[in-house]
Amino acid sequence: MREGFLYRTFSSSRFALKTGWRISKKRVILEFLHWAFLYVDWLIVSCVLIRFILDMAMKRIAFEKMMLYVWSVVALQAFLVIFERFFETYVKPVTDVKLYDGINRMLYAKACQVDMRCFEDSEFYNEYMMAVSQAHSKLPETLQGVCQIMARFAAMIGGMAIIYQIDRLAALFIIFPILGNFVFYGVLNSRIFRMERENMVFQRMADYVNRTLHLGEYAKEIRMTNVFRLLKKQYDRAVLAIRKVIGQYSLGNMILFWLFQYFTFTLLQEGAVLYAGYRVLVSGTMAFAQMAVIQTTMNSNTWTLIGFADSVMAIVKNGLYLEQTRHFLEYEPAIPEDQEGLIPSLPIRSVEFEHVSFGYKEDGFVLKDIHFKVEGNQSVALTGYNGAGKSTLTKLLMRLYDPDEGRILVNGIDIREYQVRAYRELFATAFQNGRIFADTIEENILMGRHRDEEKDRETVRRALRLADMYEEVESQPLGEKTILTREFSEEGVVFSGGQNQKILAARAFAKDSPIAVFDEPSSALDPIAEYHLFENIRMYGKDRILFFISHRLSSVRDADLVFYMKNGRIQERGSHCQLMQQNGEYASLYRLQAENYRG
Repeated sequence: MREGFLYRTFSSSRFALKTGWRISKKRVILEFLHWAFLYVDWLIVSCVLIRFILDMAMKRIAFEKMMLYVWSVVALQAFLVIFERFFETYVKPVTDVKLYDGINRMLYAKACQVDMRCFEDSEFYNEYMMAVSQAHSKLPETLQGVCQIMARFAAMIGGMAIIYQIDRLAALFIIFPILGNFVFYGVLNSRIFRMERENMVFQRMADYVNRTLHLGEYAKEIRMTNVFRLLKKQYDRAVLAIRKVIGQYSLGNMILFWLFQYFTFTLLQEGAVLYAGYRVLVSGTMAFAQMAVIQTTMNSNTWTLIGFADSVMAIVKNGLYLEQTRHFLEYEPAIPEDQEGLIPSLPIRSVEFEHVSFGYKEDGFVLKDIHFKVEGNQSVALTGYNGAGKSTLTKLLMRLYDPDEGRILVNGIDIREYQVRAYRELFATAFQNGRIFADTIEENILMGRHRDEEKDRETVRRALRLADMYEEVESQPLGEKTILTREFSEEGVVFSGGQNQKILAARAFAKDSPIAVFDEPSSALDPIAEYHLFENIRMYGKDRILFFISHRLSSVRDADLVFYMKNGRIQERGSHCQLMQQNGEYASLYRLQAENYRG
């Protein structure tokens, strides 16, 4: 426990100071001065001033000299109060925002580099959520705690020096609050953190139910079905689990808190009073003025020590959260976004998979021994039932993941040798579960790629025409400047699922890349709209390598190559005509779908 306590205190303090200094040097300096001045004020008024006045009174020093000292202390206090108000009302609010912005920027930068595989790891995701949700509050709290510790420690040393000069044995009473704060309170805080960590999964379950009841996208299902009963059961299970975890820790926590209170207050204060009273009233070895100074300084030192211990324990507790933040920021991705390497040369002549296998987890492969080569400006259709590995194949091609076995070659070069960002610029993509962002239609299509206003406008309009959304967008008062979703604007437009899918397709059409990937681009479209979209996809893809995924086999007839996938393997390959002649599963599925259309 001791080793863990010291490690967390030191590591979290160092991380907070280093990060705070990097974001706002002014905050670190003035935070320390704020607490140093506060305890200088306490030491002078509560300890030095009282002792000085009592000594002067016993020596019958002139009242004028006494008042000169008092007014000097009052003037010093006035300055310290002015500084404190300046810090609390101006420096702290301004730098709090700067710290919030700075740590979030660091987290955002790292979040953009985290490997996609991590999002399938529940343990990593839990730590990621703790890092993101707590960092902006725990950083300033820990920074404040570090400055409090330094100032309070210096103040305690000064107070103990005053007590030690009067009576050496009286200084030993400080042992009790040290035990109370650093032993019992330390164990208590570690238990509270473990309890909160165990409850994290259940809290996420409860938060999920809360979120679904507040978001409009779930409202129709909740009102038209009995799904709320299921959600309520899930919520009740989560709350019951949280209560159970708390119950397991409650008795031990209560005992530890009692021991903390007893050692910190009762043994110290009553013990010090009895000891000083004995010295004054029984043995006559201590003056009453000395007893008053000891009692006042001891009480003040007690609260300073409690504050010191609170600051240390707060750092330990916050350190348990900041440890997640630190680990997240120190995470080294397997595929660094800033990885240097070769710049892909154009044109792209070939894409090749050499016996590629891949699994999201250690329990098995999603893709097994995938091998093929695409040369020239060919179009490749990936078909098959759900879970066959079609989307995973395209993610490997875009290097969102790396294969567990085999290689992927572009222009005959292993894609791991390319500069990551330059390599991904080769792709124009429309993802199956792509997201619409709370921004303008234009920005949802360009996705941050800007040249000049006129060219950008023409690019967006051309992409909208290919996606068959131009007329719909131009009918809006602001055209392509129309805000999508009502996340931030009541004037925002909420498109249907099919219209959103066309915007996602336009996003791909707007990017002039040598390789295009369309993952189920028409799943929300009616057959006529789907037909027009695929006609435009083929027209867009005639001068580039095109991969597209579709369950509707009528849309893949004109592809140069068709890969029919099953159980993570390419089971059948060839043109549509060749596969029909083979009379395998692809041909059977095609005829079944055609019969349904005719019916």
